[in-house]
Amino acid sequence: MLSGHGGNVKQICDKHGLNPDEIIDFSASINPLGYPAIVRKAVTEQFNDIRHYPDSHSSDLRKAIAEEINCNKSNIIIGNGSNELFYLIPRALKPEKGVLLQPTFAEFNDAFRNSNIDVIEIINDDRDFPVINPDISKLKSIKDGMVFLCNPNNPTGQLTRREDILELVNDNPNRTIVIDEAFMDFVEDDEKYSVIKDAPLMDNLIVVRSLTKFYGFPGLRLGYLVTNEPIVNKLMRYKEPWTVNTIAQVAGMAAINDKEFTAKTRQYVSVEKTFLYDGLTMINGIHPFKPTVNFILVRIEDDGITSSAIQNHLLKNNILIRNCSNFVGLDETYFRVAVKTREDNRMLLDALKLVIDDVPYKENFQKDNVSEFVTG
Repeated sequence: MLSGHGGNVKQICDKHGLNPDEIIDFSASINPLGYPAIVRKAVTEQFNDIRHYPDSHSSDLRKAIAEEINCNKSNIIIGNGSNELFYLIPRALKPEKGVLLQPTFAEFNDAFRNSNIDVIEIINDDRDFPVINPDISKLKSIKDGMVFLCNPNNPTGQLTRREDILELVNDNPNRTIVIDEAFMDFVEDDEKYSVIKDAPLMDNLIVVRSLTKFYGFPGLRLGYLVTNEPIVNKLMRYKEPWTVNTIAQVAGMAAINDKEFTAKTRQYVSVEKTFLYDGLTMINGIHPFKPTVNFILVRIEDDGITSSAIQNHLLKNNILIRNCSNFVGLDETYFRVAVKTREDNRMLLDALKLVIDDVPYKENFQKDNVSEFVTG
């Protein structure tokens, strides 16, 4: 459904006559280093394999992932991006209701609604988002229904501790807990927060991960879930066959085996997220939230300036940010930016300071037609 998503570069450029190659995309939080060089090499060497049908079970990729997290490959399902799996889970398991902590990834709501499942939304009613998410305690009062929880949360970047998730899982074995760990590879000390190694051992826990954000190839669409074998068997009865193509499987295998790229990415993102955060704190009129991953949520504190307006003016400089006004629980005072290269991050900071500080810009904010960029 894509009710609102970053990375819609082509859609925006087509509408406004812009060149996608000239856009610096801060709206989608993808590895600033791009994809590992070994991925291109592996795809090129095995390109002729497209003459054959792909392995419908993604056996080699499942085996490689299983070795990483110390489980059986029978605990793993590969999907055409993590999004396919988010839609598959409620469709197959048919919960009575869905439960969400808002604001969070919009596709969770769409996945429930797509299966005609009513959703209970617990909305954060303050404007502060501490690094450790305190709102998970609010889920304990709801004793049934399937919970989708994003960890780290998109778009706030908040983390939920591993012990808090396991307490929630053990609190009611009849309630399925689905944890989206799409950005967990970017998190420092991830073992304090991830429950991916616990999932095969639990009766009501599913962990979903993306392989395309950290490894920089979202155009290929590749993700996976980890859970116990009985849940895998239920899900596989509803999963469409042939959804993961040969090239995606080859890319995934090459990427997860590149340990040097993993270490380099974590070091690079750690440095650049600090640089970008420090730069944002120096701009009057905005409040960036301390980042835990490769994106930063920003609150606008200058009255009369909206995220739509900022997005629109930055686009004139070929810079695209994520307007967060369509996240449940947020409004036109929030936007999100990805952590990119040092050069790109400098360009964003310079352009953003000009937009917010320059009076002529402010005077024209309300005159511009900016609503078309809300979901970019």
